[in-house]
Order: sequence, then structure tokens, then C-alpha cells
Amino acid sequence: MELKPFIKKTVQAGEPLTAQAWNDVLDGIEGVDQFLRATMHTVSVRITAPGLDPGSVRVTATRAEGAPVEAVRPVPPGTEHILAWLDPGAWTVTAMATGYQTKTATLTVGDSAVTTVEIALQPAGAFMPDCFGLPLSQAQAALATAGIPLVRLVDFTGRELPPQNPGTDSADAPVFVQWPAAGLPVPAGTGASLVIAVPIQVEAAVEVPSLAGLTQQEAQKALESIGLILGKVSTLQKQPTL
Repeated sequence: MELKPFIKKTVQAGEPLTAQAWNDVLDGIEGVDQFLRATMHTVSVRITAPGLDPGSVRVTATRAEGAPVEAVRPVPPGTEHILAWLDPGAWTVTAMATGYQTKTATLTVGDSAVTTVEIALQPAGAFMPDCFGLPLSQAQAALATAGIPLVRLVDFTGRELPPQNPGTDSADAPVFVQWPAAGLPVPAGTGASLVIAVPIQVEAAVEVPSLAGLTQQEAQKALESIGLILGKVSTLQKQPTL
């Protein structure tokens, strides 16, 4: 769009302004407005991705010549990125976010003052579930559901455990630390690491019966009957009373 030739018309002080002159002023303002709208455009970019905060997405516009234009990120409750002052012509809009595949959209900026573009982002991989406080068996199930391998397992003392077969005594041990943190993407070719509590070792116990008044042989048989072994025996000589 081109502006009409500008013809300057001056009015002397006290001279009345005719209707035609006023209309010329309005026509001139309208022409400037239309020219600006036709030459400097705004593109509204709407990002669609379940669970993704639009503010964490970076949106840029590039063309064959000239520097790229960075979009203004949405201010809540808004959800759209704004690319302002784009010249007419072909542009490529790029959207990128951590853990998601980078997507592009091509558009031609024309006479419309505002153009709306929608870009759907897809996850590039799995996202870490929240395993904190879960028993190890449940944390393993959550990782398996998310398709994330457990590559390292350590108890709270620093003892390394085999991730695939840590033993039944560790199944109920709660998770204290996880990497990556919950909600973060798991880089391709890696996996998850967990730190669990030290499993509580409970030893079997029996009640020792009273052995008072028994001979040594009788006491030994009584202990062996409940799975105990007679240890060191000390003999005390009773002093006779006078």
C-alpha cells in the first residue's frame, strides 16, 4: 500500500475551517493508519501442548533477510505470543521448549493487521514422575509406566544396589531423592536415579525361659528346644555358713 501524495494546506488564524478541509484532515489520518497497518503487522502465536506452560516456550520469526524477531511471551491470564512490527512477506515462525520437539510454521504477512498462527508441540521424550516418598516398588512401577529405565539405585548409606533386582527387603523402602526432578524431561539415552532409605533389618527373637533350679544338662535341653545354644558356663562355689 502506498500513501497518497501529501498536500500541505495552511489555515490563517481566525480563518474558518471548512467541512472539506476537515474531511481532508480525517482522510489524511486514516491514510496514515492504513499505511502503518499494511506495512507493520502483528502475528499472534497460540501454542497447544497438554500440560505445557505457554510462558516457557520461546517463539521467533525469521525470514530470508534481516535479523530474527523475538516474540513477546504471554502475560497471564493471556496465552498467546505476540510478534509485532513484521514487514510484509514470507516468514518462518519457530516454537521451542525444553523437552519438546521444535516446530515451525510458515506464513505470508499481507494486508491483514493481525494474523493468528497455531503451533502444536509434541514431547520429545518421557517426563519424570514424582517418586518422592513412594515405596521403591511403586516408584519402579511409575517409571516403567512412563517408559523410563532405572539406571542407578543407592540406599541412604551410599551402598549401590542392582537397579533391576534390589532385593525384596528394599521393596518397601521409601524414595528420598530422585533425578531428574519430577516434571522434568528425561534426556534421550539416559534414565532415572533413585536414593532410598536403608531397609530395616528385623531379626527373629525368642523369649528365654527361666532356667532357675535346673541342672546344666536340663538347662541346655531347654535352650536347644527353642533354637538357642548354651554358651559359656561359669560355676560359683557357695561358701558354707558357720
